[in-house]
Amino acid sequence: MSRVPVPFSQLEDVEFCSTRCELVTQHDSHVYVCNPDTCHIYTYHYRDLSGGKIASIQELVLSQVPGFTPSHIAMGPNGTKLLLWSERGVAVVEVPKRRRPKGPTLCRCVQVGCRFYEAHSKVSSVDVQWHPGSTDDNYIAVLTSDNIMRLYCTEEPNCAIASYPLFDSESIQAYLHCLNVSTGPSLITAQTGAMTSFSFGPEEQGFPIFALEENSDVHILRMPLSATDESVKLEGPLRVLPPNNDCYELDFSSILVLGCSPPVLACASLSGTVHHLALLSSDEEDEECLYLLEMFSLDLPEREAGSSEGGDEEEGVLVLLPDHSSFDRYFVKTATGVYSVVLPSIHRLQTFAKDETSELNLECESTVEHLLCVQPVGVSDPTCLFGATLLQDSILGSSLLVLISNAEFIQLPLRSVTRETIPLLTTAGEGGKEPPASPMKQLYTKPFSQRIQTLLDRTTSNPVLRSGNAGGMSEKALLDLLLKCTAVFREEYVGRQSKARTEILHHMTLLQDQHSQHRAELAELEQSISTLKTASTTLSQRSSNVSKRQQNLQDRVSRVTRDVQNLLPDLSDAENSLRGEMTELSQRVKCLKIDADQLRSKLKFQKATAGKFPSLSGDQQTKVKAILQENDDKINSLVSKLKSAEIKT
Repeated sequence: MSRVPVPFSQLEDVEFCSTRCELVTQHDSHVYVCNPDTCHIYTYHYRDLSGGKIASIQELVLSQVPGFTPSHIAMGPNGTKLLLWSERGVAVVEVPKRRRPKGPTLCRCVQVGCRFYEAHSKVSSVDVQWHPGSTDDNYIAVLTSDNIMRLYCTEEPNCAIASYPLFDSESIQAYLHCLNVSTGPSLITAQTGAMTSFSFGPEEQGFPIFALEENSDVHILRMPLSATDESVKLEGPLRVLPPNNDCYELDFSSILVLGCSPPVLACASLSGTVHHLALLSSDEEDEECLYLLEMFSLDLPEREAGSSEGGDEEEGVLVLLPDHSSFDRYFVKTATGVYSVVLPSIHRLQTFAKDETSELNLECESTVEHLLCVQPVGVSDPTCLFGATLLQDSILGSSLLVLISNAEFIQLPLRSVTRETIPLLTTAGEGGKEPPASPMKQLYTKPFSQRIQTLLDRTTSNPVLRSGNAGGMSEKALLDLLLKCTAVFREEYVGRQSKARTEILHHMTLLQDQHSQHRAELAELEQSISTLKTASTTLSQRSSNVSKRQQNLQDRVSRVTRDVQNLLPDLSDAENSLRGEMTELSQRVKCLKIDADQLRSKLKFQKATAGKFPSLSGDQQTKVKAILQENDDKINSLVSKLKSAEIKT
């Protein structure tokens, strides 16, 4: 892709009657361009662009020429139909599935609401869009100058299948009836304010319609495809917070709903002011409100900036184009240039909507980049823009195709919204672990690569300059343009690179000091390593000697144990049996000792109680003495046997 202008010879003789045109659209790598004079449509595959020329162009001829001069063209969501419209009519063109290899291809064309525009000459179309909920590209939403939203179906194009006023019709009609004035589009618009644009909301909410009024009021119309009187609901005007009247103007012309949740609205005015509003629920009341996130003004040429003060309003209209590849970027097209706007706060707002415990920081400003300027010196240059569309290709990348009033195309390559970060100088450690913390982090909280990237990030850039005949430009205008571009180049390019170079040199000096310190520490470490090696050698020798001595002691202990085991006697069977008898006799002796103790206790008791009982007779004493003598003999014999047995052993 190239920024070199590509001439489109089919539009060289066309006289554009208005600068508020959108004559370019695309689908599936095919570009469609409308010729408003002949109502012919030209298409080509943008990969065929080579060497600044278009290889092959296919011409589409309409079966029925519309009764108006088309100023806008839009492709349906499914790519099967094209929408042509202007202030005085709407038409739908079916894109043929098969095309002739050579010559024009005839296409079926149907006018939508033809009878309505013929019967209402004072009513004109303000904004026309495809309904995103249409599965077969059949439904079209039309906003007319009488502030009524109409929904048409291409299968029944003559009458609207649904229509709903964007105001309180009962109160307005009652007020005009009290004044004895017949209701009309001009009177209704004077009482309610003119609607200037609308945009569809996200699919999660049923594709609500956000309508913008010229006094910056926003209305929400919830009108599904299967609309009934009960299901249609009009909300608004929505309350805007903070309520600062100085921030809002009375010349708003365009609105765009970015495809995120919660919805974020971009509203543009004729003076070049753009507001970013978030649709959130109010804490005090159970209603939806718009919160002003950011407001900025575009640096428009003199003719555009002064258009809202008595100039041609069409030349000052800002058209907001969505970027379908990224929901946080959109484009602003004016009559003389194209701007790219990136909203980094959308990601933070989405994170906060999913997790309310997280912190919400919306202080990050949007990034506005001036991509193209066709009137660098203002009113003396007649070159204008008549359409822009976003091209997406998996091989060639994304680019913005712009049609200039001198029948030329300019392709502007687009970079990714998320810039590639500079790789860190250090890599992760083994096992995916982070490297150890560096002492340099004590001086700088951010990595060096991020600091360099911050220094190189530009806040201003020079757009692509494309102008017509420079014969009417004065030398002062050319000098001012040159000085402005040079100042931007000096500050945003050379100046930032000089700051980055100074930072890199300072960082190199610190790294060199660290390197010399590290080398000194490495020398000390090497000396310590040699000392430790000598000590480890001595310790290893001592350890080997100790291990040898330990082995010798273990061998001696094992030998002594073996000799002691060899000296232990071995008993015979007789000795073992005698040992058993000795054990048995020792147990019997213990029992006899117990019996003797008992007898002694009895004798003591008898002696103690001898006087208390009657005395024995002579025969009784003789018998007792005999028994005692017998027991005494038995005891003595047992004691003698025991002693003899102990002597034998």
